[in-house]
Amino acid sequence: MHWGCPKCGLLNPSEMALCSCGTAHRRTFEADEHTAETGSRAVDPTSKADPAIPMPSPELSLEFHGSAREYFRIWIVNKCLTLLTLGVFSAWAKVRRKRYMYSHTTLGGTPLQYLGQPIPILKGRLIAATAFLLYYLSSHFFTSLLPYVVGAGAVAAPWVMVRSAAFNARYSAFRNMTFHFNGLYPDAFNVLYVWGVVPVLIVICIVAARFGGRSQVGFAVGVTALIFMVSFPWWMKRLKKFIVERSSYGGRKGAFSATGGQFFKIYFISFLIVLAVAIPSGALANYLVGPKNSFFSFALLAPIYLGYVLAFAFVQSRSGNLVWNHTVLGPIRFQSALRCRDLLRLYVTNALGIVASLGLLIPWAVIRTMKYRAETMRVMLEGELTEFEGSDLSMVGALSAETVDIFEMDFSL
Repeated sequence: MHWGCPKCGLLNPSEMALCSCGTAHRRTFEADEHTAETGSRAVDPTSKADPAIPMPSPELSLEFHGSAREYFRIWIVNKCLTLLTLGVFSAWAKVRRKRYMYSHTTLGGTPLQYLGQPIPILKGRLIAATAFLLYYLSSHFFTSLLPYVVGAGAVAAPWVMVRSAAFNARYSAFRNMTFHFNGLYPDAFNVLYVWGVVPVLIVICIVAARFGGRSQVGFAVGVTALIFMVSFPWWMKRLKKFIVERSSYGGRKGAFSATGGQFFKIYFISFLIVLAVAIPSGALANYLVGPKNSFFSFALLAPIYLGYVLAFAFVQSRSGNLVWNHTVLGPIRFQSALRCRDLLRLYVTNALGIVASLGLLIPWAVIRTMKYRAETMRVMLEGELTEFEGSDLSMVGALSAETVDIFEMDFSL
């Protein structure tokens, strides 16, 4: 069976939920059966209409079509040329890698696009490398300059975050329309410091003033770490909210509805997982082996490392689901179904494969991870993709006049 697009008139197979012009198919299977039974029978306009049945939101299929064999060729060439050019080719390597990943990821049958160029990425990496060199020299040879270097880095960090997010959004496209990020420096500063580092620094100062002396350093550090761990989920929530709600596509801004309490629950449970594994394993290792047999102690401590991986998989799955399931972009909403046990199995097998192959199976691990994330993500359309197109048409003139200046750099490594 086929359905006709009401916008362009193109006939599409019944299994396709989206026309090539972006119009979603909103007819249901029951409606097709009813049409087949009634045929062209006239409908009495005076007859009472059936009660409206809520139509399910059409789903845009998200698929990843990359293969480990193809990606291995790109990966090995990137590594070799990066080494031969002393890192200069890394900018071109990033572009080749991202273009492969984007072009092999399809949403509703349409591939994503990466439009980034290597020169801006190279400029950003040169500046980042220069900053790291200054930090290294000041921390090892010119220690009197270290506070000034750290202070300058702290001031520049919000700007780096905003420019990097703007670069990545601007050069990512879908259906020939780019994403946008309009975050400002004051907002980024507020997210990074006012609700993050600054409270921790204040606590450190208060504790140091109250419990001065070397004997109280451990207590001060413990209190500071406790305050940081408690406030970290709310800081993470503000960071995600800032990124999502400052991003837009086709003139439609994102919305984020997750709460700090939901993030706190995830990190608190992961902390309990680490404690539940670390305390009995550490006590058993200390009782059975003792401090002299370090090799056997390490073997008995292996469950602790597995507990860390389990906690990491739990945080990645639950926080990923929380962020995506509470993110809306215009008429598009997301449903993520990551599972902790699946991620744990994926991480462990990937790590074993990489170690056994001396790193040659890294492309295989990357492709497996990408495919799993695509399989567990659903994209629901509650309107028409033409809403994006209509919203973006009024912006084409202004956007096309923009040029990439010297500050259009990518700092992500």
